[in-house]
Amino acid sequence: MNAIGTIAFREWRTLFLSPLAWVLLAAMGGINAYVHQVLLNEFLENSMRMGMFGGAGVPPLSISADIIAPALGNSAVILLMLVPLMAMRLIADEKRRESWPALASSPVTPMQIILGKYFGLMLFLLVVIGMVALPPLTLFLFGKPDVGRVAAAFLGLILMTSAFGAVGLAASSMTKNPFVAAVAGFGALLMLWIAAWMGDPSGGLLERAVSYISFVTHFENFLKGVISTGDLAYYLFITALALLFARQRLMAERLSG
Repeated sequence: MNAIGTIAFREWRTLFLSPLAWVLLAAMGGINAYVHQVLLNEFLENSMRMGMFGGAGVPPLSISADIIAPALGNSAVILLMLVPLMAMRLIADEKRRESWPALASSPVTPMQIILGKYFGLMLFLLVVIGMVALPPLTLFLFGKPDVGRVAAAFLGLILMTSAFGAVGLAASSMTKNPFVAAVAGFGALLMLWIAAWMGDPSGGLLERAVSYISFVTHFENFLKGVISTGDLAYYLFITALALLFARQRLMAERLSG
């Protein structure tokens, strides 16, 4: 456990010392703030229209549904692109700098290495999610968002980000080129994202299966405030599968010397 914590702290510290991390944080914060402001302005304009012309036949506006949920959906798209860039160097860069053989031959097990690097990345990504949470949380000062729905949406974002990080780490374990790792990680995440466009939850068996493997299908339930064991199990399964894949890659490399 000490080895996992040591590796995690080292990775977390390295990420915060990376110029790329700060550039991505700034971009994430800027885009998130802009989208939040646009959604807020649209919400206020719609509220004024309803007040002036009446809301007959129009669904009532909701801070949770009309501002927070779309904002978090936008944040998820940004994280889809950001996480592979953050995860690309976790193992690939060790191989590129030829410091990997020393770590791989140490008494630390492959699973401890994987978990340490994964937890270090997740600590950094939780800071990112905390930054994403600031604008929506300010809305509680001026309105009454649905606490349960907001909590479910953030839980979904955290779970999906954890799966993003695991897939990015798995991609990093496959190569010694960080750029290749980033492209491979983004490609895998993108395929799992757009599967929702190719499937249909109300269609045939194959269409339902394709829809089910998509991140979007399960994340939308969280955005609606619905927490189901199926959605929880999906993200945990993807995370565990990716981490086990990375572990197997490291074990194979350790055995091959």
